[in-house]
Amino acid sequence: VAILAQGLRLCLCQSPPEVAQHSSRMEKSILPATAFDADRVPAGFAQAPNVAVVLPSGKYLEMMRSQEERSFNYHILADPGYSLADPINFDADTFVEAALEYCREARVDAIFGFDCFPAMLASIIKDELKLPGPASWSVFLCCNKYYLRRELTPELEPIHAAPSPPQAYPAVLKVSDTQFYVGTHICHSEGEWWAAWEDTQRGILAAGLEARRAFYFKWGTRHEWPTGWSRAEDVVLAHTEPRLLAKAEYQAEVVVLADGQRVMHDTGDIEKAAGTDWITVFKTPGTFTFTPACKAFLDKVAGRLSELGYRSGAMDVEFMRLDGAEEAYQLVEINSRYSYMGNYIHYGLDEGARSSSRCLQRQSPLEVRNLLNRTRLCLGAEPKTLACADAVGMSKLAAMVYTDHSGSLGDVFDKDALAALVDDNTLDGFAPKPVYLHGEVTEYDLRQYGGWAKICCLLMTWEDAQEDINAKLDAVVKKLFYGKDTGFLKVKVVDEDRPGATGLHPDALQKRPCCCRCVVS
Repeated sequence: VAILAQGLRLCLCQSPPEVAQHSSRMEKSILPATAFDADRVPAGFAQAPNVAVVLPSGKYLEMMRSQEERSFNYHILADPGYSLADPINFDADTFVEAALEYCREARVDAIFGFDCFPAMLASIIKDELKLPGPASWSVFLCCNKYYLRRELTPELEPIHAAPSPPQAYPAVLKVSDTQFYVGTHICHSEGEWWAAWEDTQRGILAAGLEARRAFYFKWGTRHEWPTGWSRAEDVVLAHTEPRLLAKAEYQAEVVVLADGQRVMHDTGDIEKAAGTDWITVFKTPGTFTFTPACKAFLDKVAGRLSELGYRSGAMDVEFMRLDGAEEAYQLVEINSRYSYMGNYIHYGLDEGARSSSRCLQRQSPLEVRNLLNRTRLCLGAEPKTLACADAVGMSKLAAMVYTDHSGSLGDVFDKDALAALVDDNTLDGFAPKPVYLHGEVTEYDLRQYGGWAKICCLLMTWEDAQEDINAKLDAVVKKLFYGKDTGFLKVKVVDEDRPGATGLHPDALQKRPCCCRCVVS
């Protein structure tokens, strides 16, 4: 869903410009504990634990600072040079060395990152300081899908390290260290692949490529990752894999405890516009049923990553139910974090994001994007809440809005209508994309999604009733395009298997008592 505004200059022009690598300028600050709550702080701590947070966005910091009660000392390790939209162009090694020095001096008890690459850096620091949390090798597999395929899905072939093009299409080009589909291109022909690779080289891989390879070689060698690398040049940071032919795409949010036990936090549907590859809706909880085959697949995937060291953390497993008469599943990717759906709505974009008054009131006494759960997990404790147990009957949605119009966005998209939908609390808020911020749709923008440009992401908390959800989605999106029926992708939630109970509950994967003293959130 949303991405940080900082660094989005790469998306605002026809051809991304050449850029120089951003040097690390780590900025340190502390959000001190204001109240010791024994119900929140894990057993064994007589005072507020010291927890480092790696590269949080400005919006997360704003929301953390606004909390009236904190039971932890949060040590914020920020850097203005880091951007989710441009993650390779960042001096990760200098940042990690500076963060290590600080964490040793501050005697932090634990460390985590909200997002994928920050979680990667946190895991390296965690390994160095021998703190609780996921092992760096297991988190690296989540960041780098080339090595994830090699370890978890070796049966999926062929996988080509870029710049070698695939031999069959459609295929998917993916870049390491990204999220929100940044650096991901679905290619239907050799011509599309070469165009995507050129955009990738001139954009996300334009600066910092060799430094990032050296970074991974240094820390992977130090922590004995089983990679087979003999030099930094061996590190693969982009690859192409077959596009899966599937009936549906889903999410499963799995929490792995310190002892390796796996607990379900939430599930989600990933909906695509009819006849396209483009995601239009994320919805939690998901509509899919936990059949024996589905359970076995998820437990195998999550269990394998746990065996490789992924402990005391949440993982967001994205997977597909494959085409065919037989019920079968395949992994798309695993993100080393809570998803953006879960209990608490997110705002990853600092510039231009807007929240409704009702959403802000509902959010203020709670935690920021599972902050308490993340904090407890990185300290080696169990999470406090589980969405599937604490938010029954409610649905979190994120709807992507696209247009095939080129030129001025104002010709087809009504920004005033969007603001009104936030003001009247129909929407929790929205997170703009570069097209919205720039007010212009370029050929480069349209090329990123096969002739469609992504405008923004709409964020909602609605009752979990599918027909009502679809009626509201249709009305909202149409209103944004001046009441017209054309110029945008339709947004709809589909239940691909059957209506009825899904079987979602905390022990859906493993039979064990609920790990949490669950509270309504």
